[in-house]
This record gives sequence, structure tokens and C-alpha cells, in this order.
Amino acid sequence: MNSKIIIGIPIYSFDNPMSRLSDSADLKTRQKLQKALLVNTINCFKAENVDIYLISNSHDVEIIADELDVRLFRANVSGLNHEIIEFTTLIKNYQNWSICHADLPYLTKFNISVFLNEIENNKIVISKSVDNGTPLIGGSVFFDNFEYGKNSFNKHTSALTKQKIEFKQIYNKELYFELDTPQDYEIFIKNTPRWYKKLSL
Repeated sequence: MNSKIIIGIPIYSFDNPMSRLSDSADLKTRQKLQKALLVNTINCFKAENVDIYLISNSHDVEIIADELDVRLFRANVSGLNHEIIEFTTLIKNYQNWSICHADLPYLTKFNISVFLNEIENNKIVISKSVDNGTPLIGGSVFFDNFEYGKNSFNKHTSALTKQKIEFKQIYNKELYFELDTPQDYEIFIKNTPRWYKKLSL
């Protein structure tokens, strides 16, 4: 194994993605947008020393993983937290790791290269979304106490503190702004990134 870094990107399915945006965008638009977000996320992380996994039990996600030349991690359990905890069994084979959500529209090669440098030089690096979620986390030490859902950032930082693992919070908005609500979508449409402008939605 030549890669030093493992990236896990959880994605449930493309059946009804980004459902909270249903009043702002129709299903077809949301499906295209979710796939495009995923493609951009993967492209930002792609590098010689990085292995990228999509964490999903969806056949459609398996197809796009093949198309994008990344790996699929199919868990034997259901539920986001259980799937990610099972995925962490692979982390032990790498020097650094990250779990990244697929709804961060302002990721770029540059800000991800800075983030990858941060996880090489810190025990844990973590971002906090507006609703107290954890869109991006990674580091150089093992951690598997994942509690995604309401107030996950507080739960994760509390668990890290209890385990006496030092962590560094990311304050770069590009690494914590999630496309999650109609308000987020309005901001996104007014400030569209380059990859979105290339889409024919």
C-alpha cells in the first residue's frame, strides 16, 4: 500500500437527495446537484498518496464509484454512524484519515490541500457547520466515536476531550458551509462556484 491518507465520503443514495431543498429545487435538479457535488469533492481530494472511498450500500453509488475510479465501502450494518465506525477499521492501515460530507459546495483543490496538510500535522482537525454538525473531520490518530446527527460537533469534541485527544477547529467557511437548507441554496445560487457553472441543470 503506497497511499498515506484515506478519505471516506458517506453518501446514502441518489433516490431523493438533499430532500430539505425540495421547495427550492425539483428532484432531477437535486439529483444532478448531489452527483456534481460528489464529483467535485472527489476531484478535490484526488492525489497520488490518497485513497478515496464512498461509504454506501446503494447500487447507484457503486456505479458512480466505478465511473470516478474510487473505491466503495459497503458496510454490513445500517445507519450512518454504524457505517462510518465500521469503515474506521481501514483507518489503521493509513497514516492520516478524513470523513468528509458530500454537500460542501466550496471545496477546492487548494483548500483541501491545506486541510490535508493540517491533518498530517495535528491529532484531529474538525469543522463545525452552522447547525452544529460535523461536515469535515480527520487527523493522524485513531478515532471511532462517531455520533453524526443533531449537535454532532459538540458530541465529537466532547468525546475527544474525554479521550484526551487534542483537536483543532477549522474556521475556513469553505470547509464548513453545507448545502443543506433553502437559505443555504439561496446563498449558493448567488455565489456559484466554478464547477457548478459548468453544469447544464
